[in-house]
Order: sequence, then structure tokens, then C-alpha cells
Amino acid sequence: MADLAEAHDRDAPGSLSFLACIGDEVTRETVNRVVSHLGTLQAKVRAGDLASARKAIDPKSPPDLMLLDISGNADPVTALDEILQLCPRTTRVLVIGSVNDVSLYRSLTSLGVIDYLVKPVSGEVLHDALAALLDDRGPEGSGGLQMRVTAFLGARGGIGTTSIAVSTAWYFVHEFHQRAALIDLDLHFGTLALGLDLEPGRGLREALEHPERIDSLLISSAMSSAGDRLKVLAGEESLDETMHFHAEGFDPLFELLAKDFDQLVVDLPRALDEGSRHVIANSDTFVMVTDLSLAGLRDALRIMDLVKRIGSKAAPVVVASQVGAPHRGEISQREFERGLGQGLDHVISYDPKAAVAMARNGKALPAAGRGSKAAEEILTLAQRLSGRETAKKRSILGRLWK
Repeated sequence: MADLAEAHDRDAPGSLSFLACIGDEVTRETVNRVVSHLGTLQAKVRAGDLASARKAIDPKSPPDLMLLDISGNADPVTALDEILQLCPRTTRVLVIGSVNDVSLYRSLTSLGVIDYLVKPVSGEVLHDALAALLDDRGPEGSGGLQMRVTAFLGARGGIGTTSIAVSTAWYFVHEFHQRAALIDLDLHFGTLALGLDLEPGRGLREALEHPERIDSLLISSAMSSAGDRLKVLAGEESLDETMHFHAEGFDPLFELLAKDFDQLVVDLPRALDEGSRHVIANSDTFVMVTDLSLAGLRDALRIMDLVKRIGSKAAPVVVASQVGAPHRGEISQREFERGLGQGLDHVISYDPKAAVAMARNGKALPAAGRGSKAAEEILTLAQRLSGRETAKKRSILGRLWK
């Protein structure tokens, strides 16, 4: 297709910037009419394909909303993924194409695309889609995409809680194309960064002890990178130092991270101080990991009681880990569930070969032990925690194809 040709550039004042790159003239005219009717956008409607859209985006000033045409693109999912990496997570994207295919729709929504409209697109359908986007987003960015916080806590030590947390975040990034941050709140003995072969940054302790100092420069300097869209906040403080993090230290940190990440995974130490309890109470999902030992059952019950007393937003997701390990002194799953008073939500099998590969390679379990049973079981957990199914149910086509 020819180089980007601007067909429409609306300079009327508005609170949200909008970029549309549409290949055919008929659809462009429809977009122009709808945008004129809405009248609340700083809109640029242009002739072009995905390559043209990529050239049109200024990473320093990306659009708030985009409408992109994937017609004729041989690999639209990869091309869209590259475009989305140029934009902040708050940019919302609608896609138009000529192929009516459920698998394509699912691939697009896994990237974070809000909806996929099939040509020919009527003005009414496009108007409703854009209006819904504006209603959900709002001029102040409130009510739009929100970072999901998932807190992990092991009922016992050494049962793979950190490995499951890391693997879940890995799936958020590589399976669901989300931006994820990992925080290890055990600043004395945490192994999250070590497991990914990373040097812990310097600054997490300062941020939590002095929340008034939190800014993007401090947090970015404290982060270690496990990839383009997976970042780690961890520490390795002297054992001579005593630390106590208050609840008020976490809110400004999480608010700052919410500007850049879709998912925040927090690995909690078993010493539950005020700060850790605050994280549990305010996380979107709390995952309690246990083995099937009697000690695991005892401590799982104690943690579940604590969660109720501190007023957590949601009931714990209970995950049994290293199931089948000969050294764990397991009781049967039926006996464990009877003692727990409920069923287990997920079961992760004991997989020593995958665990050894993970340790040797400094990678998340799905990357080090591809195809292992444990990796597949963690993928099921990550699907539940990703929030993607919830997003799909809000989509017009998602409702049609459910």
C-alpha cells in the first residue's frame, strides 16, 4: 500500500486523541461521519494499513484511542503486537478487518484489542463501539483499563510459591501479551530475582519506607528487567537490618506502577507484617499456595481465617503445589479438602525435571520446562488470573461468540 496519506485531521479541541488508519475509502468515510457526530475527539483519520499506522505513532505522544484496519495483512497479530508496544497500556484499540474468524478474534483480544469489527461496518455499529470505548475510558482515564494485583503467599516454605508466581507473570506476558511487574517483598531471603538470574535493584526498600519519595525515576532505577514487558522489583538487604513496611507505603507505589503495567504479581513473605496484610486485603486476587501435608492444612486454615478477618476483597484461590512429591508427607487430596472445608481450585504436580531446568537456566518454568505437566497446570491458573475472559465477555463479538 502507498505511504501514509492523511484523509482527515480534526483539530477541534477534545480530551482524547484518536488515530484511525483505514485502507478503503468507503470505511474511511463512515469513520469520518461517526467521528464528526461524536465531536469529542482530537481525531486523525488517515488512509493506510498497519505499517502506516506504525509510522504515524509518535511514542512520545501516542494516541488515547486507535481504530486500525488489518485487511490484507498476512500476520496481523504480530504487526498489532509491535504497534501496541509503542503505546502505553492505557491506549485502547478497535480493529476492523474483512475476515470473520473466531480464532482471529481471540488472538486479537489476547493482545488487548477491545473489539474486532468485520467489514462492511455500518455507521451505527461503529458509533456504538466508539461510544462504548469513550464511556469506559472517560476524559480523566478513570474507569478505563486498570492494573490487576495478584498476591501470592505460601502456607509452607519451599513448596514452589515463588516459582508459581514467576511463571504466572511469564504467562501474562508471553501468552496473554500483557505488561507485568513482579515484586518480591521478602527483602532478606527472597529468591524471585535469583530464580530469573537477575541482580536485585536498589530502591524498593527506600520506596516502601519513604513513600513520599516515590517517583518514576526511583522505581525505574530500582527495577530489573526480565524482558521487554516483564520487570522485577526485589532487594537483598543486610540481615543486620530490621525492616517494617507500613500500609501507606504500598498505595503510591501501586498507583505509579498502574500507569505502565496490566498485571502486578506480589510474592509475599510468610512473616505477615502490616504492609503484607494491606496487600492481601486490597489485591484483586489472593492466591494461597499449600502442599498436601498436615502442616500445610493447618497453616492454610489459619491463613484463610486471617483473610476473612482483615476484610480481603476476594476469597483466596487455593493452589496445591508439588502434589505427588514423595518427601512431602502428603495426605490424600480428598482428606485435605475435607479438612479445608472446600475443594482445591488448582493442583500443580510435582515436576522435579522442570524445577531443575528452571534453576539451571535462570528462567520461568514455562520457558525452561516447556511442555511439562506443571507448566500446563500453571497456564490454567494464569488464564484464570489474567482477566482476559472478563474482558472478552464485555465485547460485542465476545457475547455473540460465547
